[in-house]
Amino acid sequence: MIVLKPVFLWTLFIMVCFQAKGQSGNFKTYNQNEHELIFESDSDNKLRFQFYSENIIRVQWIKKGEDFFPKNHYETVVDHTLSGTYTIEDKTDAFEITVGQKKEMHIVLEKNPMRYKILSQDSVSPLLEENKGIVWENQKISNNFSVDTTEHFCGLGHQAYGMVESIDLKGKIVSSNYGEGRNDWSAQAVLTVPFYLSNKGYGIFLNSTFHHSFNFGKNNTYGFSIDTKGFNGQMDYFFIYGPEFKTIINNYTQLTGRPRLPQLSMFGLQLSDKGDPENDGMDWWTNKIKEHRKAGFPFDHIVNDNRWRAGSGAWAGSWFEWDSIRYPNPKAYNQWCKDNNVTMTLDLNRNTIADCEGWKPEYNLPQTEGVVKYPNSAPDYTNPNMRNWIWKMFWDKSFNPELNYPGDALWIDETDDLYELNDSVICANGRSWAENENYYPFLIAKGIVGEGWDNENNNIPEGIGESKRPFVWVRSTAAGAQRYASYWSGDIPSTCEFMKYSIRAMLNSGLGGFPYFNHDAGGFRQPGPDDNLYVQWAMGFGSLTPIWRPHGPGKNQRWPLDRDKTCQAAALKYGKMRYQMMPYIYTQAYNAYATGMPMARSMVIDYQSQPEAWKYDLQYMWGNELLIAPICSENDMTSEIWLPSGQDWYDYWTDNLVAGGQVIKHQSKIDETPIFIKQGAIIPEYPYAQSTFTLDPSILIIHVYVGKDGEFTLYEDDGVTEKFRTKNEKRTTKIIYQELGNKLTIYPSEGTYDDAISNRSYQIYFHGTDGIKKLRLNNKKLKLLSSHEKSTNNKDGVFWNEKDKTLGVFINPQSINQTLILK
Repeated sequence: MIVLKPVFLWTLFIMVCFQAKGQSGNFKTYNQNEHELIFESDSDNKLRFQFYSENIIRVQWIKKGEDFFPKNHYETVVDHTLSGTYTIEDKTDAFEITVGQKKEMHIVLEKNPMRYKILSQDSVSPLLEENKGIVWENQKISNNFSVDTTEHFCGLGHQAYGMVESIDLKGKIVSSNYGEGRNDWSAQAVLTVPFYLSNKGYGIFLNSTFHHSFNFGKNNTYGFSIDTKGFNGQMDYFFIYGPEFKTIINNYTQLTGRPRLPQLSMFGLQLSDKGDPENDGMDWWTNKIKEHRKAGFPFDHIVNDNRWRAGSGAWAGSWFEWDSIRYPNPKAYNQWCKDNNVTMTLDLNRNTIADCEGWKPEYNLPQTEGVVKYPNSAPDYTNPNMRNWIWKMFWDKSFNPELNYPGDALWIDETDDLYELNDSVICANGRSWAENENYYPFLIAKGIVGEGWDNENNNIPEGIGESKRPFVWVRSTAAGAQRYASYWSGDIPSTCEFMKYSIRAMLNSGLGGFPYFNHDAGGFRQPGPDDNLYVQWAMGFGSLTPIWRPHGPGKNQRWPLDRDKTCQAAALKYGKMRYQMMPYIYTQAYNAYATGMPMARSMVIDYQSQPEAWKYDLQYMWGNELLIAPICSENDMTSEIWLPSGQDWYDYWTDNLVAGGQVIKHQSKIDETPIFIKQGAIIPEYPYAQSTFTLDPSILIIHVYVGKDGEFTLYEDDGVTEKFRTKNEKRTTKIIYQELGNKLTIYPSEGTYDDAISNRSYQIYFHGTDGIKKLRLNNKKLKLLSSHEKSTNNKDGVFWNEKDKTLGVFINPQSINQTLILK
C-alpha cells in the first residue's frame, strides 16, 4: 500500500487548481488607446486586443518580463493599419467591450481570473470562450477554449501531398507544419496555413511561424498551441468575424494579402516533357504542339522539367541557363512561342542551385552537412543577399524582356525537403530554424516576386517588352505567400485514393487563401494513370480545377495523342468544354483575386448551415453556379451526390432538372464528370479556340438556366499584363435574368483595356423553357428562325431546338455601350 504524504497532496491540490485556473492571473490594471486595449494581471501577464477593423480583432498574450513583438515581426499580415473602434464599460466582475459602430461583436473580459469570451450581437452562447485560457508550459504556449459539441471546423491547409482525410475537422488534432506527413517520398508540398473557420461564423488565424497544433474537440478539448523549442515565441492570433464564410475569407485575404492573378494562358491546358527520352530540344516541343493542334486539341502552356537546362539537362548536373546544344537559339524559340500562342514555365530544382552562376557559399543555410541531401545547395531565403542573387539570375538568364528569351512562369522545386535541419540553427535573419521553418516558403515567394519580379516590372522601359504578370509555383507554401505565388501538391501517386485527396486538398487550398490550386492531374508517380483514371482524373476532374496540368513520367504519358482513342476523345471533349467556358472560368479567377473567394470551393462556403455540406467533401462548387462531383472509382460509375436545397439543379450533360434538397444516386458515363447547374445560373462562353490567345470575345455565348433569378458580371482584361491592377485597365459586363417575365438584361460594359472590342454579337440559350416563346429585343419583336437561318446567323432572331429543348436567340453585332433587354 502506498501512503501519500500531506505535502505531496497539498502540492497536487495546488497543481490541479492552477491548471483549472490557467495562468492569466487576476485583473490588476488596463490601458486604452484609440484602437487598442491592454490588460495586465496580478501575475504581470498582459492581454492585448487590437481592433484592425469592425470584424477583425488581434489577440496577444505575453508573460511577465516580455514585450509584445513588433507588429510586423512576421510579414504574413500585409497591413497593420488599425481602423476598428470600440467602447468599454467597467462592470464589477468584468469588462464589457462593444466592437465597431454596428455593434456586431461584444467581448466580455472576466476579471478573476482574467479570461475573455466573444459574442455576436445575435448569439445566446459565446462564439469563442476561454476555458483554461492561456497556458505557458515548458516550451509550449497554448490557448484553451470551451467546447461546443455542435461546432464544426474547416481549413488549416494540409500536410504532405494534400492528404486531407476530411474537410470537417471536428474531433481531430490537426497541424500543417513544414516537413509534416513525410513518408517514403519525404514531406512534399505541405500547405502551412494556420487559419480555420467555424460554422458558428468566425475564423482564427494564428500569427506565429513556430510549429503549431490545433485540437478541435478530441478528448473534450478545444484550443491551439505553438512549440517554441525554447526560443522566444508569443501567443498571437486574429479573430475574424463573418458570420458568412465568404465574408470571413474576404477578411482573411485582406489581412494576409489577395491572391496573385496569373496570366489568362495559365488557365489553358499545360503539358510537360517529363520522362520522354526523345526530347532533344525545341523541335520536340514544336512538333508535339503542332501535332496536337492539328488533331483539334487545345494547348497553351509548356512546362519544362529539367531538360531545358544547361549541363546534363537532368535533375542533377544542370543549372538555370538555356542549354546551348538542345536549345542553341532561345530567341528563335521565343518567337515561335509568340507566333503560336504558347507561354512557358522554366524550372529550378533546389539541389542544382549551387551550380548556378553567381552562387556563393555564404548563401547557404548553416549546419547542413550530414543533415540534408545536397547540403551545399540549401539556400537561406532569410538572407536578403541570397534572395537578390537568385532573382537577378532568373532575370539575367531568361526573364529580362530585352533578351527576348522564353519565360512566363517559374517552377521552384524541392524547397520543402530541409525538414531535418536542427531547430537550433540560427539563420541569416537572426532567428532559429524552429521559428523560420514555417516562414521559409513565404520568404521564397516574397524574394522572387515581391522583391524581384514586381520591382523589375516597375522598371521596364516603354517599348522594351511586356510587363507580364508574375506566376511562380513552389512545392509547398505558407500563409501570406498567396499575394506573390502559388504552389502544387507534389509527386502524388496515380490512384483513386489520391484523386480523393486531391479534391479535398484543392478545397482546403481555397479555404486557406490559395484559390489557384495546381496539381499533377492524373497523378505523377510511375506507371502513371491507366486509361480510366486518365479520362476521369487527368482530363475530367483536371479540366474542372483552377490549373489544368497533367504531368508525370512513365509509359502512360499525359499528352492525348500518346493515349488510345477513348482517351483522345475525352481529352477533346473536356478541352472544348473548358476553353469554351473560359469567360466563366477567368471571371472566377478574377473574383478570387478581388475577394479571396476560391474558384473551386468547398460546399461549406455556400452552404455552411446545411449539415450535408460538412459530409459531402468530394464534390464542390465551381464558381457560384456549377456543382462538380468527380467520379473517384476505377469501375463503378454510380455515385452519391448531394444537391443543396434552395433551388433545383440542371444536369449539365442532359439538361434534366433535378430537385434540390436531396442526395441522389447518379449513374455517369466515364467521360462525363457529373456537373449540375443551379436554376438561375448564367454561364458566359466564347466559341471554341485552341488557345486562350485566339478566343474571340466579339461573340459572346450566354447560357441561361431558367427557374430562378440570376446575375453574372463578366470580367475581361488583356490577359497578360499587370495593367488591370496597376492602371485599372479592365472591363466588366453585368448580365441579369429575372424569372418573372423571363427578362434578360445585358448592361453596358464598363471600362476598357488594350485591344478591347467595341462591338459584339450574342448567342443566348435558355435552358428549361417549355417551348417556343415570343421574344422582343429592346421592345422589337424577334423573328422565328429556321434551321438554315440559325446556322448562317446572319440576322437577329429566335430558334427553338426541339431535341435539346433550348431556346436560342441570335443577335448581330451591337455596341458594348448600349443596354440590351430581351423578354
